[in-house]
Amino acid sequence: MILGALFVAYQIRENGKLITASEKQAEAAAVQARLSTEQMKQNNEIANMDMIMRLYEFANTAEFQSAWLTVLNSNVQTFEDFEKLSKQEQISFYQTAALFESLGVLAARNIVKLEVIEDMFLTELAWRTMKPFILGMRKKFSEDQNYAFFETLYERLLKLPQTSVLDSSTTAAKR
Repeated sequence: MILGALFVAYQIRENGKLITASEKQAEAAAVQARLSTEQMKQNNEIANMDMIMRLYEFANTAEFQSAWLTVLNSNVQTFEDFEKLSKQEQISFYQTAALFESLGVLAARNIVKLEVIEDMFLTELAWRTMKPFILGMRKKFSEDQNYAFFETLYERLLKLPQTSVLDSSTTAAKR
């Protein structure tokens, strides 16, 4: 009987050690899960920044810069003005709108922060310059969603607080 009682006391003490070990193991698993989650967030942020940098690199290619200059210099005031442009000049509008539509999709999906787009791209200038083209495309093809992400991006950027490392005159000139 005494031997049985000693065995039970021993088992209780060993069970206490097992419980303590299980608690420590659970704590370690929780720490590992938290660290893994942080690592995945960091990897996601790096991948997102890589994506935006690739878009920025594309926007700085000679081909796109040529298209961008064509858009800026075309002085399109109406969709009819756009239709009078040469095929190559028209392609410049499509190419520029496609870039900003892609940026709009990335922002809408919260893949890229609005502030990053604001800092790296001239979205507001692009929208104001291309608005006659975009509205004309919507009307011509009876499709109100043409370049909707571009328009939404523009509208969301207008709502951002005006914080910049640049002085206010530079920021105002950009708008």
